[in-house]
Amino acid sequence: MNQIPEAKSESINETEMLGVKAVAQSLGVSKATVLRWVRAHKLDGFFRIGHKWLIRKSDLENLINQKIINSSK
Repeated sequence: MNQIPEAKSESINETEMLGVKAVAQSLGVSKATVLRWVRAHKLDGFFRIGHKWLIRKSDLENLINQKIINSSK
């Protein structure tokens, strides 16, 4: 069984990526909504690898935290 060296696994965890479907499911919105947010620059950390779009988990958390802060004002 091949294992990823420890240093690489730490860097992967630091920049964990999520697909559009996973982001949409976690927020309870459609994939189209997530893509619309990306195009409107409401959600950062968007990368395209082939036909797959990826979002950094940290950027999703920033979006959620920003919404929480704005809703409490």
